[in-house]
Amino acid sequence: MDKVEKFKSIFSGLDRAYGQYKSDGSTDDGKVGGKAFIIKGPVTDKLFIDHLAKKDPSLGIIPIRDDSTCSWGCIDIDTYPLKYKKIIAHIRELKLPLVMCRSKSGGAHVFIFLKEPVQARLVRDKLAEWSAEIGYAHCEIFPKQIEIKADRGDTGNFLNLPYHGGDDTGRYAFNDDGSGASLDEFFKLYDTYAVD
Repeated sequence: MDKVEKFKSIFSGLDRAYGQYKSDGSTDDGKVGGKAFIIKGPVTDKLFIDHLAKKDPSLGIIPIRDDSTCSWGCIDIDTYPLKYKKIIAHIRELKLPLVMCRSKSGGAHVFIFLKEPVQARLVRDKLAEWSAEIGYAHCEIFPKQIEIKADRGDTGNFLNLPYHGGDDTGRYAFNDDGSGASLDEFFKLYDTYAVD
């Protein structure tokens, strides 16, 4: 499996809509400004190829699927500035199967990855519990919905993906020692911490 296929398989989600984000270069209270929008259409390989090649706009995936399951979820920490090494050390002390990435705004996206799809409600409940354990109880959690109704046209909310630009990015994962992870090292983190 090549890098694009592996990345796409890790971040699989809703396949009939996706998000995109284009930065405008501004910042507001530490958060990067720009335009975010949802496009209704198939999630193609080209979207992932362009994202990893740092082509704008960057890609966001909606984790919840039409059957209300997901294969990943995220605690979105939007507190600035963050002490990343302290957070990842705490996650490892608690022995939680989580992978932390730096978000586009300099916050943190703390992911759970699942080897098989699980009901979105269970993922949200577990991430809410763990977000409190790591000291960020009131953060946004993705998926934001516990179910969607495809016949009504529901899409859910997307999350901007890490590795916009592959290894040439500010949106990277953190190794267990707090150092920035290359894309290959991120894949190793996934293989280590993805849960059944």
